[in-house]
Amino acid sequence: MILRQIIGVEYQSHYRQFYPEISSCFSSCCSLHGADIIMEHIGKTTNSMASWKLTLIQASMIKIQCPHLLHSGGKMVADIDVTTLQSSSSEKEGAEAGYNKKRKGKPCFQLSATFIGKFFVDAKLFPGCTNPKDFFQKAVKRVISLGFAVEIVRADSAYMTLGNLLFLKKLSLGYAIGAPATFNAVKDGKKLFKKLARKKSSGIVHAAKGVAIPDLGEITLGNGVLTRIIVIRRINRQKKDGKWQKNIYYYAVAGNLELSAGSLYRFYHKRQCIEAGFRELKNHCSLERLPFQGLKANEFWILCKIMAMTLFKIFQAEMLPKSLHSLLRKTFMRRILQKGLYLGESEKVKVRPKSRYTWLLRRLLCKTERMKTAMNAC
Repeated sequence: MILRQIIGVEYQSHYRQFYPEISSCFSSCCSLHGADIIMEHIGKTTNSMASWKLTLIQASMIKIQCPHLLHSGGKMVADIDVTTLQSSSSEKEGAEAGYNKKRKGKPCFQLSATFIGKFFVDAKLFPGCTNPKDFFQKAVKRVISLGFAVEIVRADSAYMTLGNLLFLKKLSLGYAIGAPATFNAVKDGKKLFKKLARKKSSGIVHAAKGVAIPDLGEITLGNGVLTRIIVIRRINRQKKDGKWQKNIYYYAVAGNLELSAGSLYRFYHKRQCIEAGFRELKNHCSLERLPFQGLKANEFWILCKIMAMTLFKIFQAEMLPKSLHSLLRKTFMRRILQKGLYLGESEKVKVRPKSRYTWLLRRLLCKTERMKTAMNAC
């Protein structure tokens, strides 16, 4: 099944012109349905089912094609986070005022997603007034039901509740979750940190420049929940109006991993990979305007965008050298394809002779021709 965005009358007329020829060509090896039949089947399937089926297809594709890109240091780590999508219209289903201070009073949506390795493996769209912590347990269950053998879960302080910690303990999963400053254990840890800092105690570990960490050990939070907490003090210095200003931030991380305080701090901050994934979705896949009126339809549209990201990352892993694995899709198309390829007189794609990536593009074209030959043989 191939999904493609269809826009404009010109493409539709082109489709009607060449559909009989395409149908006669492929009818011997597979069934080919026209737009009317496809729309009829989609009409019988609810949007939530369609979104879940697309997620299943993507999970199967990742596990078959690039299973090595799911592991981080030998273990499969699932990053769960939420981002706010501002709505261009308050009339859309689910467009409600949310919790984001930057978009206070404006209609928005909450997009909760799970990121493993280099892929978004699951996503769910909610109204803007939804609290993301209510979906945490369902997000973990969905990832496990997709067939991913997750061992550790990472999340920020929005998901830190006693119920979520008990849930992870029942599943025997490791975790590293940000601890809110409202917890009494975090408040007491902050006071203890200041006492140890005045005494210049050896219990404070300096993990990086301006970062100091004391390990509070296992602490009882409530209802008999035991968890290990580290308190982190970060000092940022910046120059403003010719004078240096010092800003001090305190936050905490709860975890049950057998790591040192410095290693737990660095492991927790590796969850920035999902933040980079959200930025790529917003900047390169145009999520600033959701096109449909219904909430489930917009969710399916976002999952199609995620599927396109996944296909490109699989293409990078299988077809490109390691030096180009960090390129984003738009950058790859603009810097390499647009500048390195052109359409010849016989309407055949050719490589520009003075292109910086001539060898790479010729290699890609050769691989493509071999794949076409193999498909024709089948």
